[in-house]
Amino acid sequence: MLNVPQAQADRYQRFADLSDSVGEAVDAIAGLSAAERTDVAFLEREFIPALGLNDELLREQPPELSASFGKGLHLWQYPSQLAPYLAWLARNASGVSSYMEIGCRWGGMFILVAEWLRNSGADLKTVIALDPIDPTPFITTYFELLRERAEIEPVYLQAFSTAPVVSAYVDRVKPDFVFIDGDHSLRGAMLDHLLVRAHARIIVHHDVHSQACPDTTLLWTALKEFEAPIFDTFEFTSQYPSVGGSFLGIGAMKRR
Repeated sequence: MLNVPQAQADRYQRFADLSDSVGEAVDAIAGLSAAERTDVAFLEREFIPALGLNDELLREQPPELSASFGKGLHLWQYPSQLAPYLAWLARNASGVSSYMEIGCRWGGMFILVAEWLRNSGADLKTVIALDPIDPTPFITTYFELLRERAEIEPVYLQAFSTAPVVSAYVDRVKPDFVFIDGDHSLRGAMLDHLLVRAHARIIVHHDVHSQACPDTTLLWTALKEFEAPIFDTFEFTSQYPSVGGSFLGIGAMKRR
């Protein structure tokens, strides 16, 4: 890395020190039974916290999960939302051959979903992580594991989603499952949706029920109506009473 702020360099080093978490998570996901992958209570209370949760903006995080903050994959997700979403993915993974995440950041969610699909019946051929920052130690470690263990092409696009190279790649590869968690402005999130809409069979938006992200919350409300003739929608927005407010939220669309 060249000319990066010291704080970001320190963060990269922290994730480099935690890179063993990637292989541990991959093995843990592979070790789940089919029943466990759809057991929402087990996933919420045991499995997801054990993978490790984010330690940023802790005022938005439920204090009862503090033992998992700053550990493992650093998932910036509520287990109460992520658990039913993962169970839904386990039931809808069949036929998915390519997974793309717009805004992968440190990479924890990208790794989790890619492995979840791979172990739930998807015929993954390509996984694409997109972010303007350098590939993180988590991403680098995961791509090395994929090259060793699986016949899956890992691709990292270091760019903003509006870059011509990204649209050209999307038009060529036609990813059929896309998770959108990049630009959280109304215009940015809408452009990301339009970028993949022609090809994707499943489109998932993040921060669809968050007072901290009013634009993406508004967009999701609009998309549910505008896309109703083509897509079925599913929401995972459960909140924790211990948190003062509503945050995060996952919204999934599946083409009929």
